[in-house]
Amino acid sequence: MSAGTRRDVDVERVRRLAVSSGGRIGIVTLPIAGRPRFVLDLGYATVGSTAYPVVRRDASRVAIDLAPRHPLQPPVTTVLTPVFHPHVFASGIVCIGSRWLASEGMDLFVQRLIRLLAFDPLLMNPLSIANAAANAWYRSALGRHPEAFPTDPAALALAVDEVPPDESAAHDGATEPEARVMRRCPSCRMGLRLPAGRSGTVRCPGCGRDFHTNT
Repeated sequence: MSAGTRRDVDVERVRRLAVSSGGRIGIVTLPIAGRPRFVLDLGYATVGSTAYPVVRRDASRVAIDLAPRHPLQPPVTTVLTPVFHPHVFASGIVCIGSRWLASEGMDLFVQRLIRLLAFDPLLMNPLSIANAAANAWYRSALGRHPEAFPTDPAALALAVDEVPPDESAAHDGATEPEARVMRRCPSCRMGLRLPAGRSGTVRCPGCGRDFHTNT
């Protein structure tokens, strides 16, 4: 598939995602030849400053610049509105780590981005920090206001597999994503989304403590 064809496929996927979002995802700019950039308004709450949760940022504007060799290279994502997040550099560039796969459609990428900005505990990685000050604040705020994270439960309702599915999976009767429930670490109060119907010992990715839980 040529880069131009893949870009067109991703544009259509993002269009469909915006339509299905009930107005929460707004399209400002779509990529065209010579300007491979998405600009989207995301109507999901995140943290704009240390004033959270008293002051909430209810929406963000992001730019997603496709790489010259898209999709073989990951896009560069920049949050254009003020955000205070452990995985967003002071410049606004989002650290997505090594989670990019060429098979990941841009609709799945956008959903994953929304979940990250909403502090989905499954995507918060203490070993990959872009903003140390934001991370220190988050660890403290999570202990003082555990009910305030994730910042927008609707973001976690976006069903996105941690490993993007094969392109053909949508057409061959792929199973539904496994149901998950929220459990909090008894030590640092970090929220973990765990598979439902399980029992066992879990290691918190935030503080490293092992604890037993039932889901």
